Order: sequence, then structure tokens, then C-alpha cells
Amino acid sequence: MLFAWIVLWVASGLLLIANRRASAVRWLSLVAFCGGTGALASVLEGWIAGMLWNGNIDAAGEGTLRIVQRACSLCSYYGLPYGFLCFGASYNRDLLPGGVYRWIPVAALVPPLGMLLLPLAEDYPVHYGLLAVWALPYCAAGIVLLAAKRFMHPAERRAHALLLLAVLPAVLVALTMNYALPLFGLYRLWVYNVWPIAFAFVIFLFSLFNFGFLGVQLLIEKRQLDYSLRAITSGTAMLNHAIKNDIGKIKLFADKMAREAGERTELRTDLNVVHTAALHIETMIRSVHERTQELRLQPQEASLAPLVRSQLAAIAAQAADKRIAIREQLDEEASALTDPEQTKEAIHNVLQNAIDAMPDGGQLTVSVLAGRHGGTIEIRDTGTGIAKAHLRKVTEPFFTTKSGKAMNFGLGLAYCYQLMSRQGGELRISSEPGAGTTVRFHFRKLTKRSLRKL
Repeated sequence: MLFAWIVLWVASGLLLIANRRASAVRWLSLVAFCGGTGALASVLEGWIAGMLWNGNIDAAGEGTLRIVQRACSLCSYYGLPYGFLCFGASYNRDLLPGGVYRWIPVAALVPPLGMLLLPLAEDYPVHYGLLAVWALPYCAAGIVLLAAKRFMHPAERRAHALLLLAVLPAVLVALTMNYALPLFGLYRLWVYNVWPIAFAFVIFLFSLFNFGFLGVQLLIEKRQLDYSLRAITSGTAMLNHAIKNDIGKIKLFADKMAREAGERTELRTDLNVVHTAALHIETMIRSVHERTQELRLQPQEASLAPLVRSQLAAIAAQAADKRIAIREQLDEEASALTDPEQTKEAIHNVLQNAIDAMPDGGQLTVSVLAGRHGGTIEIRDTGTGIAKAHLRKVTEPFFTTKSGKAMNFGLGLAYCYQLMSRQGGELRISSEPGAGTTVRFHFRKLTKRSLRKL
């Protein structure tokens, strides 16, 4: 059980360190911690027995360790079902009416606190009969909440499946060995919990380094991107300030020299080239600065369909020239808490990317969907697609696959990602080389609480 103790507390610590702000992560961390205290109780029992056998402990020391061991057992038996129920409620709060999930942690504390007031069992760590009355329903409710979670995006479905694979087997085995079988006189079968715990830890580590687990990897990537954008914002602000002053001087003296040039056509032509180059540099640096500056949002309740329709109208002629057919599926009921102007700019960026990816024509499908969890804008093209090696980098500032194209800085998707993150939404990108790319803007659900923040 030493292994189970270590891996459960390591998993608990990793979850808290990486994403302690998410309530579901905190509750799952508590579940792992409580499971680890149960393993620690078993380890302490072995230590006590060994020290008694060797005569290395007196009665007072044994009494102290017994108290610690009993506390670990109670924490495990009472804390695990309580934490698991709260985890399920927080993870799938949309299944519960209103703000019920906020009251569950308080109401669910009554049975375990009540059992702490009971006299301790003489032969066993807890009163298994009373424990089963509430612990089994708690765990069953948590399992139902986890299994009933529904997602809209393929990446989220994969993350959900990995979570179920890691959590449910370990919880079901613990539920059987620790809470159900003791009712039939079968004790100490918790020693078999180590195998599902090891399996869960392997899945946890695999997910953590490949796809993310409960958003942990996503948070790490988001922090790196936020730091990059912050550094770029500061750098481009200084660069913009320095260059625009010198560009102003170049334009001023180029105009002055052009007036003095008189009828000297060749000199006037050269000065015109200088003036045009200065304007081009000024436009470029302004474009970079505008796309990397800190976003100042003005969120409001907005219908998503008109935002999309306005940007489709803007690219309609360009799409027709490239023989790109546009298919619309716009749900007029879809709305979101968003900055309309910034969102239109983000939609335009993705539409332009889709057109650029179909130089020989194709089909552009744009959908607006209203769902229980919020509105979604989906833009799908049949273009060249994005290689897997590049897919994770497309939201990084200055990363681009359009090398050599004028006025392309690789900031479009970085801007889209930053905007959706600041608005509490998500940007999801999936692609297959040769089969096209799908970009989804997922906006958070409008609630009375979010509207009060407007």
C-alpha cells in the first residue's frame, strides 16, 4: 500500500499545483488525497506491527500512532465518498437545476460529521452498516453525474473518456472492497485497491502529457501563451513608438524634397518610392501592434448569426472568384456574452484562412449552433488542412504556414485564441492534411450572473 499512498498523494498534488482554481479539480484532488490517507493507514498498521515485534516502540508511542492511523482511516472512509459526490456535482453542474451544486458540499457534510460524533467501533475502523447508508448512495450519485456528462467537441469527448477510464474503475473497486463487501463480513479486501490505483495513475500521467487531464495541460499551454502575448505586447508597443517617429520624419522630408524637385521626374519617382515604402512600414507595424495589444473588451449580449452573416458578406466576392461554394446553417436563437466587434474580426480571420486554404476552389461550411452549454460558431473548409506537427502551434504568435505572403504575421489565430480565452470561451481547431480544417468558437452560456457583469 506504500505505492498507493505515494501515487495518490502525488496525483492530488499535481492537480492542485496545475489547476487549483477549477472546483472540479480541487474536489478530485480531495478524492485522491482521501484515498491516499487510507493507504497510509494501512502502511502505519504495518509499521506499528513491525515495531511491536522488534520491541522498538513503547505503549505511549503505539497509542500516538494508533490515533494517527485511526484518523487516516476515518478521513479515507468518510472523505472519499463525500469528495467524489462533490466532484461529480462540480464536474457536471449543468445536469443539476439552478445553483444546487453549490449547496451539495454543505448538505453532504451532515452524514460524515454525524458519524464522527458516534463512539468509535471496537473491532473495525468504522461502523460499516451506518457508513453504507450514505456512502454507497454518494458514490452512486457521483458515478451517475460523471457518466451523464455530455460534450459538444470531439476533443472534449476524448478528455471525458480518459477521465472516466482513470477514475471510475478505481472508485468502483474501492466502493466494492471498502464499503459493500464488509456488510457481508468480508474485510481487509482493500489490499486489492492497489491495482486499479496503479492503472488510474498510468492513465493520469498519459493524459497529462498528451491530451491534458481536467484542463491541466491546457492551463499550462495557456499560461505559456499568455506570457508570450504579454511580452509581444510590450515589445511591439515600444517598436511601434520608435518606428512611427522615424517614419514621420522620412515622410516629412520626402514630401519636402518632392516639392523642391520641380520637374525632375526621375528624382520625384525615387522620392515617391521612398514615401510608399515608409507608408508600407507604417502599415505593417500598426497591424502587428493592433493584433498584439491587450484586448479591451466591451462584452454584451449578442446574437451570433448576424455577426457571422456580416463577415460572410465581406468575403463573398473573394470566395466567388476562387470558385468556393458557401453553405450556411445559422441558428438565429444562438446568443452569447461577447464583444461583437472583436468577435467579427476573429470570425473574419478564420474565414480568410479558410479561403486561403482553398486556392483551387472547394466548399466553406459555416454553422451557428445554440446548445445547452452555450453558442458555437463552426467554420469548416475542404482545403489543404494542417499537418499534425503544426496543429498545436497554430495559436502561437508569429507561427504561420503562409510563408512569403504579404502582410501575414501569423497573429490571426493567436488573436482568436486570446479573445475567446478572455471571454471565458474556447477556440477548438481540428484538421486533417488534404481533408480540410474545422475551427469552432465555443461561447459560454448566458446566465443571470454573467449578464449582471455587463
